[in-house]
Amino acid sequence: MSHRPAMAASVIREIIAPVLKLCPRECGIVSITEIEVSPDFAHATVYLSAVHADEKALEYFASRRGDLQKRLAGWSSHHVPMLRFRIDERSKHANRIDELLNEETKRQKPSL
Repeated sequence: MSHRPAMAASVIREIIAPVLKLCPRECGIVSITEIEVSPDFAHATVYLSAVHADEKALEYFASRRGDLQKRLAGWSSHHVPMLRFRIDERSKHANRIDELLNEETKRQKPSL
């Protein structure tokens, strides 16, 4: 990521971070795992991870998009990226890979 999109991602994180605490309780702990800003600043994709209810967290942030977009617009008089929220599936995929590797390791161990 070049310098400008990285700076924009940092500002977006600062704007969104306080809202993480307001996410519904059933979501558990919600965190921003990554923010990708397109090179043309058209979009900023915010990847979220929730301990319990990913979809509920995604719905919550989608409902807050307008407010967050307005806050972001106050940051710059230049083009402001359109916010998009996505669930970060990487941790689930990593956990599944760990499970498969553990199963394979157990299968390959000789029985005593």
